Amino acid sequence: MPELPDVEVARRLLEQSLRGTTIHAARCDDRRLLRPRSPGHFARALVGRAVRSVERRGKWLRILFDDGTRLFSHLGMTGEWISGDAEQPPRRSERARLDVGKGERVSRSVRYLDSRRFGRLLIADRDVDEWTELGPDPLADGIDIERFATVLGRRRGAIKAVLMDQTVLAGIGNIIATEALFRARVDPRAQSQKLSRRTVGRLAKALKSEIRHELRARQGGHGYRQDDFAVYGEAGTPCKRCGAVIARTVIGGRTTAFCPGCQISRT
Repeated sequence: MPELPDVEVARRLLEQSLRGTTIHAARCDDRRLLRPRSPGHFARALVGRAVRSVERRGKWLRILFDDGTRLFSHLGMTGEWISGDAEQPPRRSERARLDVGKGERVSRSVRYLDSRRFGRLLIADRDVDEWTELGPDPLADGIDIERFATVLGRRRGAIKAVLMDQTVLAGIGNIIATEALFRARVDPRAQSQKLSRRTVGRLAKALKSEIRHELRARQGGHGYRQDDFAVYGEAGTPCKRCGAVIARTVIGGRTTAFCPGCQISRT
């Protein structure tokens, strides 16, 4: 499933491919992905519009056009944006495409692929709730330690589940939360409201480090590699830090791996 670094890579690709161009053709026939659920509206709203900016908040993308129209994109579980020659035939799992150019001619085509079709494409003339209700973005906004500590102190429940609440920090998914908690030596089952200020600071640092690490991997074209992970997907193997056997539990409906030997919340 795409996480914040994957979506940031998608943003950079879309910005490079779309910013300053005009939409010559737009198509999305998959009503399951669309809101409004009208392929005709998708085309009418976008064709002829110039792209002003491509932004990201958490796992959402926002393409802003010259008339104020916005196209929001969420990659769901298997979504991705690619850019290429407009003459190329439709790709497997292609759900939408934008043909663009900086003059009269189409110079490239941007395609949205999604095999499992859990992504979303929303067209609106203002920011939608899915965008405005997100918490701070740890990459774009950083992590304000005082706010972070205050928010965690008010939440009850396992810290792993709280971290994945998108109103706390936008874009934190299962992999980043699991790996950052390991980096910070915090038990994912620890109660959020009981973490010390020192532990919260260590966790914030670990989150930023993990995001940077994963983003570098994406930029290098490596994608997620199992040998990059310390604990995610490693249940039953020795901990790379202390040698204890990596354990597995379920928190907030998500499988969570952790080291019972060295992931201990300390002040």
